Amino acid sequence: MKSRLTLLLLLIATITHAQYDDYDYYYHEPTVFGLGIGTNLVSEVGNDVRPVEISLRVRFNRKHTLQLYVPFFNQSDSFKSKDAADMGFIHSSLDTKKSLFGVGLDYDYALYTFSSLDFVVGLRAEFQYHKYRTELTNQHPPKNNYNNIELTHRSKKTTNYLIGPNAGLRLNFNKFSIDAKFLLSMLSMRGDVENMTEKKTGEQPNMSSTTKEWTDELSNNFKLKPGAMVSVSYYF
Repeated sequence: MKSRLTLLLLLIATITHAQYDDYDYYYHEPTVFGLGIGTNLVSEVGNDVRPVEISLRVRFNRKHTLQLYVPFFNQSDSFKSKDAADMGFIHSSLDTKKSLFGVGLDYDYALYTFSSLDFVVGLRAEFQYHKYRTELTNQHPPKNNYNNIELTHRSKKTTNYLIGPNAGLRLNFNKFSIDAKFLLSMLSMRGDVENMTEKKTGEQPNMSSTTKEWTDELSNNFKLKPGAMVSVSYYF
């Protein structure tokens, strides 16, 4: 009987000590700072824009993490069709330039923890400035020195506001952590699209030109935009 009572008391003491250690680890762990880098796997603003995020992170303890991050993206592409004027084909060239930068704030809470794996839920808010520009040139095959060239210019500029919850997994390795999160952001977009078409015809150097310009306004309320992102961070 005494041995059973002794074992029971030892079991209770062990459980109590483990719970105290967990409490002390989660809530009395010193605040640490870190740096992170990540990328969004889904283009939330369209035009195949997937920004990279550089973040400054503050981990108050394993349960609470706050990060200030800067998303940015910059890409230029060029395309030219093969020169086949002698075959009667139109010669085309397309230049595109895409850029995005912004700032955001993200907080998450480790809802469940198991060994080095955490299930986290959180909320983020973000501001973005996005530019997308295209230059298209179509040059028809000249006939009897008569030229026909069409130029199309399109420039899109928007300011974007995103806010939304996120949930995912965090894997902890000493000072490193790897995050994989699903996002359900609400996107509000404001901006405009400047359009210009120009047609040049005639014989060089006396070609005539006709130009048309117009602007389309862009405005929408919050729309749901799903996303997924991965990131790696290091704490000092």
